[in-house]
Amino acid sequence: MAEAGTVLIAVRDQVLADSLRFSLELEGYEARLCEPPLEQPAGVELRTCLLLDQEVFATLWGRGGTGVLTRFNLPTVLMVNQRTPRLMDYAMAAGVTTVVEKPLLGGILFDAIRSALDGSAC
Repeated sequence: MAEAGTVLIAVRDQVLADSLRFSLELEGYEARLCEPPLEQPAGVELRTCLLLDQEVFATLWGRGGTGVLTRFNLPTVLMVNQRTPRLMDYAMAAGVTTVVEKPLLGGILFDAIRSALDGSAC
């Protein structure tokens, strides 16, 4: 099995964060929880991506606006409640790699993370 990679998880809901970490580790990823407010992660390896929820993204957007995620230089997967044109515009302007809509049915989240790590947006 190829190296799965590392996923940095930044979500407000601690129960969701723990659940995501558990699920990602079962899939072979190294999963690390990041406490908001999110700062530049230390010790980032090559196959690493950032997983954000909509609340953390909104906080980051409010602090930095356009290109807010480019300072992390990591592919980013954003989990949202509903894709709206405005949210998608913000996500694209901020440098989000992939947006997934909840509920996270089937393997949609794992597919998005794999695509982000492989350098192809979905």
